[in-house]
Amino acid sequence: MNEQYSDIDLCEALSEIFVDNEVEYYGIAYVAKNFPIEHVEMVYFEWVAPICYSNLQTPVPPIWTGFDREWLWKSIQEYRAKNSQLGRFRLFFHKIFLKNLRNEYITRSGWNELKQHLELVKKESDNSI
Repeated sequence: MNEQYSDIDLCEALSEIFVDNEVEYYGIAYVAKNFPIEHVEMVYFEWVAPICYSNLQTPVPPIWTGFDREWLWKSIQEYRAKNSQLGRFRLFFHKIFLKNLRNEYITRSGWNELKQHLELVKKESDNSI
């Protein structure tokens, strides 16, 4: 039986990649498997990473036990609303920012690791049917 997950659940799971602690990719993949891979990738790079990646860019990351679910969702919604109002000039630079996020070692390596776990979890699910 498939559990029902929403985008807030997906964002919360994906944010764990940006916590200064050992990442439990299998648990994240268990949530992410309920969404199309393209959606998971978009949410990771365009919603979660812009809000959370800076946590791992400081010498002593302030968040190491997990992002607050309500704070995270509110921050993502505010970020998306703000960027939906951008003019052409600012939108151009925002797209460059998002492209650079995809190439950052932290975000790219987290995504690559998650993809591997997601493939394993999906195979396990397919074999159990």
